[in-house]
Amino acid sequence: MFLDTITKNGYQSISFIGMAKNVGKTTAFNYLLKECFQNDYPIGIASLGRDGERKDLIFGCAKPRIWIERGTLAAVAMETISQNSVPLEIIEDTGYSSSLGQIYITKAKGSGYVEIATTPSSQKMGRIIKLMKAYGAKLIIVDGALDRVSSSAPDITDCTILATGASLHPDMEQVIRKTTARAQQLTLPTLYDPTSSFNINEVIDRTQSPLIIGCEGLVVAMGKESLSYESQLLGFLKKQSIKYLYINGAVVDGLLNFFIANNWSLQNTTLIVKNGSNILVNHLTWEKYLKYHGNINVTKPINLIAITCNSTSHKGDTFAPEIFTERLSRSIGGINVVDVVMGITERNEVQPNLKNQCILGL
Repeated sequence: MFLDTITKNGYQSISFIGMAKNVGKTTAFNYLLKECFQNDYPIGIASLGRDGERKDLIFGCAKPRIWIERGTLAAVAMETISQNSVPLEIIEDTGYSSSLGQIYITKAKGSGYVEIATTPSSQKMGRIIKLMKAYGAKLIIVDGALDRVSSSAPDITDCTILATGASLHPDMEQVIRKTTARAQQLTLPTLYDPTSSFNINEVIDRTQSPLIIGCEGLVVAMGKESLSYESQLLGFLKKQSIKYLYINGAVVDGLLNFFIANNWSLQNTTLIVKNGSNILVNHLTWEKYLKYHGNINVTKPINLIAITCNSTSHKGDTFAPEIFTERLSRSIGGINVVDVVMGITERNEVQPNLKNQCILGL
């Protein structure tokens, strides 16, 4: 299911990210591992958190274990190497350390369950992925930590799978709305403006600062303190209208609410972010922003290839699997929605219009 898409497109790395704990991220991760083992596809695995434990350290419920076959490469911290029952041969010291000790590239000398913990740093993960490729892995599979959406960034992994499920909220409608908002953020369109007199991407690449770009070509670098964005924007608007606002860090609720409140002055302004992982806003704020403004692009798009959904929750809440996958697919559009446990795949080819969509009508 997943491996076919990966091989057809030549992807060499993939990340799994979750909407919340216990939404089935590790189950989906294991599904891809099984596909790779069945097809003798050489892989490496890593984690931005800690995965493969017998029990959830927060909720105390049982968690899916991670099974690997002989020859699998794994980036793991020293403490987990000593705890695993599968013998792991250390083949290289990454030079990085974590709270669980030094991080090594290892190779499994047998088959069995493992616990993996690598690094919470996305930047370090990028180099670790390169190391595992050098040792022969055709695909590196990264299990992301809770809300560690940065692993989906295109400069870290080639593609991403988002996991959601009943553990996110007991109400299916709320799960659909929250997941749709996240999927929209992760699949924002790339900036393209053929009418511009200058290359906006070149301007962005030359700076590490947020930028205000006026309609008359004036470019102003803003201070990096997000709390002062509003006063800086209002000050610029006294001179000329704003064509682009580039934010090189996190976009939070306050900024989108500012756009909503000043929609008349900013109606022709396009908000630009590096990629959708930089958007950290409440789904209600996001829905309102799309309704009242909605001009937002990215410079480096995230490649979201599927959404997996878990219709059961560790709290006991359960959704009808067929209804859940169908309605989620209809809300998101254009992306495979998969329940790997029930063997259900849905895809609605009609992609909703971001600018005019208001999820309240679900």
